Order: sequence, then structure tokens, then C-alpha cells
Amino acid sequence: MDIFSSIHDRVLKLCDKSSIGRQIYSKFLLPWERFVLNVEHRFLGKVYSSYYEEVEKTLNLYLTEEQKKDAKYVKALKKDLLNCWLSLRIYPPEYFLYEFEKLNDNQRREYISDIERWEVLHKLFGAKVRHEHADKWLFYQMAKPYFHRDACKVGGDAPKSDYLAFVAKHPRFFVKELEGCFGRNAYILEVHSTEYMEEVYDRLVTHGEWILEELIIQSRDLSAWNASSVNTVRIASFLTSKGEHHVVMPFFRAGRVGSIVDNALSGGMVAGVDEKTGRLCSDGFDEHGNRYVVHPDSKVHVKGWQVPQWEELCKMTEELHRSLPRHHRYLAFDFAHTEKGWVLVEGNWGQLIFNQAGAHRGIRKQFLEYLK
Repeated sequence: MDIFSSIHDRVLKLCDKSSIGRQIYSKFLLPWERFVLNVEHRFLGKVYSSYYEEVEKTLNLYLTEEQKKDAKYVKALKKDLLNCWLSLRIYPPEYFLYEFEKLNDNQRREYISDIERWEVLHKLFGAKVRHEHADKWLFYQMAKPYFHRDACKVGGDAPKSDYLAFVAKHPRFFVKELEGCFGRNAYILEVHSTEYMEEVYDRLVTHGEWILEELIIQSRDLSAWNASSVNTVRIASFLTSKGEHHVVMPFFRAGRVGSIVDNALSGGMVAGVDEKTGRLCSDGFDEHGNRYVVHPDSKVHVKGWQVPQWEELCKMTEELHRSLPRHHRYLAFDFAHTEKGWVLVEGNWGQLIFNQAGAHRGIRKQFLEYLK
């Protein structure tokens, strides 16, 4: 960490303890920090260049052509973006997804940034806990009854015989990196011969460690959104120190035509889910700044759509969470719906960006309270 970041973090924590401290920071210290960063970027362009690159990339994505031509507006927006990054650690895409332009300071403070979420979880639980769910094979073994499908590990210490037995039973299967995320390097393979079975194995073990999973056949209700991807519900699940369970701001994801993943970073559409009723409570949106009243391909109407068997899903979420080791206080579970009911796709610490964007309100207070 550079000297500026170290000083900034200490000052921010000190000032954040009271409303008077926040006012002093906002009026006197924030303008100075903004000046320092702008000078550093202009003359050195090293330490914070990635932030400024992200600003330009995000503005190009979210602003209309008319807005981009308004130099005064763009300058004011860049200033506000930097203010939010310094005082709230809100990154440019979060600023637009949360529609911060429309919010006052108090409303903005209700949102937890992805940076703060990450720091809080690591401080409270450490890397060991994250590894237990980031390693998809380890997590599969921990939560196996809720996956309702076969899986096997390839690479590392996994015996080749497990792979051969799995592929013999499931010649068409889903492949994911053992600690992959955002749907990257995830694909479907079909092994059509013994020779190809050997070729696939050699290729996989040469490029790391993987988990192979029996394909999920989603229900007609979920397939109606997009048949090429398994469309999922993500649920942020908390267990407090007193043993209370809470579900906060779930969201629904549907992929686009031709894509096998529903992830927003891969072009998928997201919508908030009312945690009490299971109905979609927002229009659809994606990572690229698009908003949808209906799914852009299937034309399914977004807002008001009922997630099937919602009560069963909430019950399964709590049961699953309580079955895990007690130190797993927070997890974001991804679920898929089949004709036989809900199945677990995976569990992770999960960003809270789409939860908050879908619900149009922040989760910071709840997040910190539930993890006390």
C-alpha cells in the first residue's frame, strides 16, 4: 500500500466515527485528497492510473452521447466519482448501478462498497474460511446433499480413476475452474470416444485444477427466460452470532441467447427479488448500463414475475446454511430450479452490488449488524 492510501484510510476511519468528523472530512480533507490524486495522476500516472482508466471506461459505457459532449457535466461527474471513491470506497460502476447521482450523502452512506465488504469479511473470518467455499470441490463435499448431482475433481491429488468413472456415467458435463468466478472458463464438454476422454483429461490436468459437474436440467419456468443458460437465484444468507438466520436482498439472473452462463459480467440480465414474496421487484439491468422491462431475447416481463417454490427455497437456504461449519456466518448461495425442485449451484462470499442495485437500497447497516 502506498503512503497516500495508508494515511487516507486512517483519516477516513477516524472521521467516520461521528457526524461532525464526517463533515470536517467532507469540507476540508476530501478536497485536499482529491487535489493530491489529480496532481499525482497528471504528473506521475502510475499508482492510481487504473482508477482513472476505470472512470473513463465507465463514463463511456453509461453516459449518452449528448452527456459526453457536455464538458461541464462530465467534469462535475468525475469530481463526484472521485469523492465517492475516497469517502465511501464506491468504484465507478457501483456509482452508476446504485444511481448515486440521484442520492444525497445520507442515502449514499446506506450502501456498502464491494471493497468494504471484502475487507470486513477478511478481517472477521480470514482467508481460510474463504478458501473453504472458493475451492468448489471442497465446498461440494461440505454441501453435497443440496447439490443433487454428481461431480468430480480433476488435477492436483485427484485420482484419474474418479474422472474416468464420472465421464463414463456422464459423457456430457459442465466444466469449471476449481477456484474460478464470474462464469469465466466455464463450459460444457461432451466426450464421444475413449481417445477423446484421454485427450480431455490430459488437457485439463495440464492447465490447473477443475471440477466437473453433472448437467443441471432446469425447469420449464426458468428455461422460458433463456434456454441456453441455467438461470439462477442468488441469496445472501446470514447467521448471526446469536444463531438467527436472515435472507437479504436476493436477486435473479437470466442469461442471453447462446450463452451458457447467466452472469452479469457475461452479459446476463439481473433483477431484484422481494425476499418476502419471491416476486421480481425491479426492472432488469445488466453490467453495461442497460435497463429492461422485458428480457431482451425471450421477452418475458421482468417486474412482478414469481420465482417458483419461493418458500421452499428460503427453507432450503436456512437448512443448508445451518448444516455448514459454524464459522460460515455469511454466504451467497446460487440456486437453480429443476422439475424436481431447487438445487444448489455453488456458494461464495458474493458481491452485494446486484443485491443493492436490484432492491434500490443499501445493505450496509444490515451487513455489519448481522456479522457482529
